Amino acid sequence: AIFPPFFHSPSIQPSIYLSPSINKHHTSITIATASNKCTMTTSSSSTIGKGEPAFPPFNPFVRHPTSLLGKVKMIVCGSILVPIRLTGAIATLSCCLLWCNICSLGCSDLSQPYSPFRRRLLQGGCRVFSRILLFWYGFIWLRESYEIENVDERARQPHPSVVVVNHIGFAEIMYLIYGDGCCFVSKDTNRALPFIGKISQVLQSIFIDRGEGQGAGGGATSNKSMHNTSSHMSDVSSTSRGGGGNTTLENILERAHSPPGTWPPLAICPEGTTHTGHVLIRFATGAFRAGLPVQPVVVSSPFSPKFGYDPSFSCANIVTHVLCLMTQPMNHLHVKHLAVYVPSDAEKKDPKLFANNVRQKMSKELGVNCYDLTWTDKLRFESSEKARELGRQKLAARNGGVVPPMPIFTQDAFGNDLVDEAKKDK
Repeated sequence: AIFPPFFHSPSIQPSIYLSPSINKHHTSITIATASNKCTMTTSSSSTIGKGEPAFPPFNPFVRHPTSLLGKVKMIVCGSILVPIRLTGAIATLSCCLLWCNICSLGCSDLSQPYSPFRRRLLQGGCRVFSRILLFWYGFIWLRESYEIENVDERARQPHPSVVVVNHIGFAEIMYLIYGDGCCFVSKDTNRALPFIGKISQVLQSIFIDRGEGQGAGGGATSNKSMHNTSSHMSDVSSTSRGGGGNTTLENILERAHSPPGTWPPLAICPEGTTHTGHVLIRFATGAFRAGLPVQPVVVSSPFSPKFGYDPSFSCANIVTHVLCLMTQPMNHLHVKHLAVYVPSDAEKKDPKLFANNVRQKMSKELGVNCYDLTWTDKLRFESSEKARELGRQKLAARNGGVVPPMPIFTQDAFGNDLVDEAKKDK
């Protein structure tokens, strides 16, 4: 793989980084669907119920546990770093919020495009604050690369209004604000977050209430008609908060079809939820329904499984996760801008084909496999009982009233057998 999730820099010892895609129990196969071919993976533990999507041998939604040595390092380093970084992060967020309030003075309707001057002023400040925030969160070093290395050749590419990125946490969103001046599609509950909620609104992000849907669009592939219908309905009827009463899809299409420069670039995580970065799950089709070029971006966050902390934000408390990130002397974020993906005539007519082909390209760059999993499959692993109960309800609705059994995981994401590890612990 050109850019595997745990690719190490020359300055880091390669022995501490292992690629989760190199797994002796994985069997890669090509599954042909009605609209696309996608590399999938099967294993002895992947099938959990009739008609249910396959899981990998490891849990793609639960972060890698921190070792004893890693916890000791977090305590020692965190006692020094956390007070400094937490103070710096709060100060930076306060300054960013103040800047957003100043730049939005006189704007009674944030759902309308800003003037070019106001937008440049707003984006300029938010880019600076986003990079400073990444620094306080421990992302001191950012590794940026491009599939098209020649600057002049990159400039000749189309300039799409939509950026699609895999979703491992919030670091990639802050990077896209810093690097590309993006706003983003976010779940409606984020509007209530201190600092972040107001800043996101001023940046003209699109908020979606996904309580009855799968995200900003229907699924890229389907297993059962009921689930397919639910996904499609989220495309059509989910109301976008702060978007003038339009549906999420209508707002995305408006941004995509507007003349260049009318709106900031729109960053969309088509997976609709976070995971640990070792796979790509189902892509929703909202970002692809316009049939226009998109900018794929792939991100990964390398860490040491021996004494590091997994930076992915999945099935974790946000406050605890941020504090744990701050305990690390340095977190890494690798970002690669792929070539702008221009859809073919067939892809313009079929958003699922378009979404699957973009996902396939991104998975090859990351060196991971694709799985037909969604936010619904993740809910059962959340820490809150409310989320787990919602997951059971949605799975029962998807399976004719029957909740499928929990999948059995035999490995961690680095290919180590969980049974062997349990024996070692004993």
